[in-house]
Amino acid sequence: MIIQQTTKDLLAESLRELTEFKAVDKITIKELTQNCGLTSPTFYNHFHDKYELMAWIYNQEVEASIAKLGRGDSFEDVICKWMKIVLKDKNFYMNLLKNAVGQNSFRYATNDHAINLIVEWIKTRQNMDELPAELYFCVKFFLRGVSELVNDWCLGYSEYTPREMAKFFISAMPAPLKPLLL
Repeated sequence: MIIQQTTKDLLAESLRELTEFKAVDKITIKELTQNCGLTSPTFYNHFHDKYELMAWIYNQEVEASIAKLGRGDSFEDVICKWMKIVLKDKNFYMNLLKNAVGQNSFRYATNDHAINLIVEWIKTRQNMDELPAELYFCVKFFLRGVSELVNDWCLGYSEYTPREMAKFFISAMPAPLKPLLL
């Protein structure tokens, strides 16, 4: 069966292909679009910059995993899925982590997105309009830590399995979050 790709999917595939032989910070929008037969203005109709594209690639899968949270998947399962996203395309994600740094980097964009998804999930499940400041702080603190340790794990600074890492994360979860996420 032929599956039609969206423009975003074509750009994502082009970025993945180019990162096989080039550091992501060295890839230009012109190269990215020429590689998939599109134009730079088309790119900018969909993404602000290549960092937004990088985050979009990962965030699509993260959103799918959070959709199953509480519907058969535990928070531990969700963390494992996040890690397996990275593991299945480790060279691509290592390139992004090593070569896309700074305020608009892949790390910040994906982590901020995960924080927002979990905050919205908690608000919906708890029927809240806003998350109390302490809970928001706990979510942000916890997921920033998870993100940095997953990044370290991807870059080879840890040899634990995704399940072992997820269990460590669950045991380190701030107490105010446990009744909401476990």
